[in-house]
Amino acid sequence: MAGQAIITIKDKQWTVDVASTYSELTQGLGGLPEMTPMTGMLFDLGFEQTIEVTTVPMLFPLDIAFLTEDFSVTEVYPGVEPGYLVTSQAPARYFLEVNAGELEGIGPGDAAAAEWLTQEETPVVPDWVPALFSLAAFTALGVLVVDLSRDIFGKSTAEPETASFCVADTRAEECEIVRPRHYDLVSWVGAPLSDYSFAIEPEVKERKIDEVLKRLKEGVDEIQESDNFREFLLTMSKFHDYSIGNLILITMQRPDATRVAGYNTWRDLGRWVKKGEKGIAILAPCLPPKSARVKEMEEDEEEDKVTEIRPLYFKVVHVFDVSQTDGKPLPEFEVPTLTGEADETLLSSVIRLAEAQGIDVSLESRPYQDPAVKGMYSGKSIWIRPEESRAQQLKTLLHEMAHYYSEGVFRMSRRSAETIAESVAFTVGAHFGFDTGTRSFPYVALWAEDKKVLEQNLADIRKVSTRIIGALKPEATKVAVTG
Repeated sequence: MAGQAIITIKDKQWTVDVASTYSELTQGLGGLPEMTPMTGMLFDLGFEQTIEVTTVPMLFPLDIAFLTEDFSVTEVYPGVEPGYLVTSQAPARYFLEVNAGELEGIGPGDAAAAEWLTQEETPVVPDWVPALFSLAAFTALGVLVVDLSRDIFGKSTAEPETASFCVADTRAEECEIVRPRHYDLVSWVGAPLSDYSFAIEPEVKERKIDEVLKRLKEGVDEIQESDNFREFLLTMSKFHDYSIGNLILITMQRPDATRVAGYNTWRDLGRWVKKGEKGIAILAPCLPPKSARVKEMEEDEEEDKVTEIRPLYFKVVHVFDVSQTDGKPLPEFEVPTLTGEADETLLSSVIRLAEAQGIDVSLESRPYQDPAVKGMYSGKSIWIRPEESRAQQLKTLLHEMAHYYSEGVFRMSRRSAETIAESVAFTVGAHFGFDTGTRSFPYVALWAEDKKVLEQNLADIRKVSTRIIGALKPEATKVAVTG
């Protein structure tokens, strides 16, 4: 969890957990049987935007308030029952979820105050804090998601249509409302899967931060300007990000799947689905049946307003893995893994810094983890793949520490999390004579697809880099930071 805070609005005060990472935002309060009075959760989206909140996985009603960047209340939705979507009508950065009835008397324009609590100040954690899912529970969830799709459409998703039909039959295309007994599963169909992975290689020479950032930008620009990279991005833009629930469905039906897309997408990429191939059934949100939409519109007219709270509907669609297709080869873009030795003194210093921040650093073997993932940051823990070279381990650790400082300390936008983390790893490493450019340049190029993304984040990269350098080497705080 990103931490805790005390939220005060008028004469009311709540002790809340703060959700800011992908897993925290998608898990939320889902599955909890109840919540202690005057506690709740504050969700930080990182920047002002139109927010859509699902109460599908909830087991009790909530009061929901949307708040701007400066903590001004924009909207309040009281007594929202499980199984609905609530959409903000004005841009907001935060939303607050508390027990139904606790936001009574609070409305748009009211000012909220937030007191961010450090680990030392954090009060006793409420007994409803979500537990971590084990691998076995995750697999069991997959079975339930499959059962959900069967229940909605009355047929097994393990028996999709053949490629010649390319999508599900008419019945499978029907848009049906999800039944209450499956509310706790549907959020997984819309939940993104976080992905933190990276790497390194050494060099000697201490540089000032701005000089290092200039080199980083030049290295990334060179990659982004290449025809091969532009072709790669154009192709990758055609692949969709799948929710955790759909990833489970894909894995259960085709464990060896790597790149998955619909029939028409493969055709646009110059490939075609092989004859006789079976589609992979997944769930997609959709508009409700026309009769239901008409009924909702009539109800809205009676109330003389358009409600932004509505139930969820899904349909079954089919996709195919690249191995089920033939045709034009897909462009590749390699992010090399670093090899060689690392500065053991620097590695030890970074581990000590992590531990001083209350972060547990683990190098335990995880044979079940995707080999492409070099490490992972989550709340107060960092995992580093032990089979990698020491150089790779150091680079990954710097990357994960950058995630901790940018997201957990400075509360920076998650939109730029990977761009910032990898850039900081390069900058801090170069300051201490450890050059990660072989890995960092293409990695940042992948995440900062638009050149402006990197430029917009240079100030944040400099800020996080300076903090880490200062913590690793006190005298490093004297390093020039200009601009």
